[in-house]
Amino acid sequence: MADGVDKGAPSGPYLSVLLSEMEASLRATRKFELVTRQENVLKELRDEQRFAKSGFAKGNAAREGEFENAHYLVIPVVHDLRVFRDVKPVPNIDGKYQATDNGILQVSAQLLDTSTGQIKSTFRLQSSFSSGTRIVNVPEGAPSTEAFTKLAGSVAAQMADQLIDAVFPMVVLQATGDQVWINRGADGGLTRGDVLTVYKPGEALIDPYTKEVLGSAETPIADVAVKTVDPKFTTAELVAGTAKEAIKAGFILRRQNR
Repeated sequence: MADGVDKGAPSGPYLSVLLSEMEASLRATRKFELVTRQENVLKELRDEQRFAKSGFAKGNAAREGEFENAHYLVIPVVHDLRVFRDVKPVPNIDGKYQATDNGILQVSAQLLDTSTGQIKSTFRLQSSFSSGTRIVNVPEGAPSTEAFTKLAGSVAAQMADQLIDAVFPMVVLQATGDQVWINRGADGGLTRGDVLTVYKPGEALIDPYTKEVLGSAETPIADVAVKTVDPKFTTAELVAGTAKEAIKAGFILRRQNR
C-alpha cells in the first residue's frame, strides 16, 4: 500500500491511523499477503536487514533484497478529513457549554495491476459521525482519538470489501432449485438479508485498438437474498419473481448498492 493526501486535507498522525486501519482490514480478509509502504515500518525492516548482515545475527534474521514484487498496488488518497468539536454557550448559564463532536472522512483508492500498470478499479469511500450534545465546563477540546479510529475503521472496511470484489469477484459455486451457494464466507462482508443481483457472463469485450480484455457482456437474470453466512461460503435464496432463466455455477453476483 502507498498513500497520498489531496491539497488541503490534513495528514500527520491521522493519516498514519488511517493506513494502519486499512492494512488491518486487508489482513482480516485473509485473502491477501500485504506489503506495507509505511515509512516507519519499512525503516524497522531495513534496520533488521542491516543487523542480519552485521554478523551478530543467527538463524532466521530478515535478509536484504528478498521482497517479491506485489501483484497489486493500492493507492488511497485522502480528499477530506475533518474531526472537530462544535461548542456553544448554554443560554443563561455561565461557565457551561453545549459540545458536539463531529468528523468526516472522504477517501478514494486506486487498485493498480503491477504487471500491466493499468488501473483495475477505483473506489470511493466515505464515513462520518456526529455525537450527541453534552454539557461541558470549558469551551475548548477535541474529539477523542478513538472517535477517529472508528471513522478510519469504517472507511477501511469499505475498501477491503470493494477490493475483494474487484480481485475475487463473487460467483455462484452451485445452484439447486431456489438455493444458491456463493464463494464468500464470514470474511466477505455479507450479512443475512443482503440482496445480490446474479449476472450471466457473455462474450469478452476486447478493445479493438489495444486488444485489452475490458470485461464481458453481462446480463442480469435474477436477485438472491442472503440466508446464511458460513466460515467459507454463503447460501442465498432466489427472490420470487425475479428469475429470467436458471442460475448456473460461474455466474457473477454483485451487491445492489454498488
